[in-house]
Amino acid sequence: MKISADAYPITVEIPYVLSDVSNLSNPNSLIISGGTILQINWEAGVEKPVHLISTEKLQPLKGITETDINGQRYLKIGAAMTIADCLNNQLVQRNASILTEACEKIAAPAVRNRGTIGGNICSKIGDTISVLLVLQAQLSFFNGKHEYIIPLREWLVKPHPPSSELLTNIFIPIHVTNISTYSFFRKIGRRESFTAAIISVAGYLEFQDTIIKTARLSIGGGAHLPCRLTETEKELINGGETTDWKHLNKVIQADFSSYTDPFVTEEYRKQVAANLFIATIKDFLNRQRKE
Repeated sequence: MKISADAYPITVEIPYVLSDVSNLSNPNSLIISGGTILQINWEAGVEKPVHLISTEKLQPLKGITETDINGQRYLKIGAAMTIADCLNNQLVQRNASILTEACEKIAAPAVRNRGTIGGNICSKIGDTISVLLVLQAQLSFFNGKHEYIIPLREWLVKPHPPSSELLTNIFIPIHVTNISTYSFFRKIGRRESFTAAIISVAGYLEFQDTIIKTARLSIGGGAHLPCRLTETEKELINGGETTDWKHLNKVIQADFSSYTDPFVTEEYRKQVAANLFIATIKDFLNRQRKE
């Protein structure tokens, strides 16, 4: 299907099978799903492409199911599923509740009903990414010939991912463990939900009593490239019951790069991130001691 008009000088192709995506693609093409982030960019003056390829009718990008890959159970989320789909899905709520927390804090309901999780990820600044990092998510891409799977963490640091490759699915490992777990997502913005976050943080902890055995922490939000805080994770595990919180604050701030813009300084963002992590983890440990 092709949509084109003189009054709207953009050609929109709507393929029905994955192989057609590569057949339709050219150097001027842009793949579009919900289009919410692209619309913001265009309103800000970013030049519009002359050729769009819509994922609207691609069934391999739809659905939320559980699946097995090499003996590991995964939650499989189609890249074209909307943020609202992920927020309201029982499989997501049961196996990745922290993802529903992040989805609930993305923009307004109208945007969540249109924007997709795939678009949120491909922007590289979406609020779901920090959560997916601590959940050890993997991504599948169609490169024109076949699909391949790559860890989200690895894909994020690729300098120039091929623009012609299509994100098809997100895979979140479903871990069955006897140890207790705790996960969290926090977002600080200049205005509730409707602007980019100053900073967002996510965490996943495995613990026994008040001893943290496993820690996965990440930051994102604003123009940050989301990343794991590996040194902070080590410090938190090694600290045991005698964590030096002042030292941990310094470790967190040194563990990621930030930036200054006309509204917020780099130093403020780093301090807010450290405060969010420490307040959330200390509150959790205090509640554990009372139980």
